[in-house]
Amino acid sequence: MATSAVRSVGAGNILTIGGDELAFFRVTLLPAGQGDSILLEYGDPAAPFRILIDGGPARCYDLVSARLAAVFRDRRRIDLLVLTHVDADHIEGVLKLVNDANLALEVGEVWFNGYQQLPSDEDDYLGPPHGEILSTLISSRDIPWNTPFNRGPVVRERTAPLPCIDLPGGLTLTVLGPDEATLRSLRSVWEEECRKAGIAPGSTRDALDLLARQQRLRPLDTYLADFDPEALATGPESSADSSVTNASSIVLLAEYDGRGILLPGDATPTVLAEGLERLLAERGRSVLDVEAVKLPHHGSRRNVTRGVLDLVRSPTYLVSTDSSYFRHPDPEAIARVVVGHGARRLVFNYRTEITDRWSDQALTGRFGYDAIYPAVETKGVALEI
Repeated sequence: MATSAVRSVGAGNILTIGGDELAFFRVTLLPAGQGDSILLEYGDPAAPFRILIDGGPARCYDLVSARLAAVFRDRRRIDLLVLTHVDADHIEGVLKLVNDANLALEVGEVWFNGYQQLPSDEDDYLGPPHGEILSTLISSRDIPWNTPFNRGPVVRERTAPLPCIDLPGGLTLTVLGPDEATLRSLRSVWEEECRKAGIAPGSTRDALDLLARQQRLRPLDTYLADFDPEALATGPESSADSSVTNASSIVLLAEYDGRGILLPGDATPTVLAEGLERLLAERGRSVLDVEAVKLPHHGSRRNVTRGVLDLVRSPTYLVSTDSSYFRHPDPEAIARVVVGHGARRLVFNYRTEITDRWSDQALTGRFGYDAIYPAVETKGVALEI
């Protein structure tokens, strides 16, 4: 791995951890509050291919859209838009992005598991109603939808090899999750949440009627005051995340020119570990080596487990959250990364009271890592690999 360097440009800090001779490959954590909005760019730096994964919550849309607008030169185009799952802190910004005539963003393709992609089998999040709205917007704009999957689900099938999709420009996306059973479970949750919201799944009229209304349900998480990283890293793990919507996250391994980034959305440890184990078995490896890992569920201790981390080896871990609502990242999650898994750098897209504590020189010196934050808070932080 090359030595990292940080340079300041108009868009804020760009951290470079690859050599100049390597092809252009950049990941940007956009300022998406407590949510995710991640931009991948690769290929020709003057005209790169772009993939946007999630859009953050509605309250951060102005910042995210302004940052995206600044990225484009002539043509405002996202080649692939991926919505990992339907929780509000991932989908609300996508709803506004797809419906924003002023931004006029061209979308080449959408990957998203809507109601029609869920197997017909057989938490108060109102994500599924949001998913109905997005389905209506995608259809009304005639945006290609899950075309590599024949408009079916983006899914890891039990009896088939993991889907590996080669995109224009040389990037490969390997789908590690969700699995079919999770999507079956999501279908019943989807129907129930739509009933609670007073809409019928698949109804364009109901979805459009709902479009103008905001729906937010956000339970508060707790935060441990004790701050001994070694104790936090090795202590008993709390119960793993079992959220059906989180488990339905589209999990991607983005690989380009010999380098990789793991992008798990809010995947639960069970789904993520199973996907990684499948990948490692298919490739005859015991651990996945990548240049960067975006921590699942914004660094929740219930998602960043030792079992998941043992399957991945990386020098760089990305954290996407402004620490509001759930007060992520949890200290146990970050401690597990820096104490037991050789992290050389933590990259945060916000400097908050919660994330800033990891820049303490006593910690960085003791555990041998760097903490990276945006130079301009509203512009996120970019990583060139």
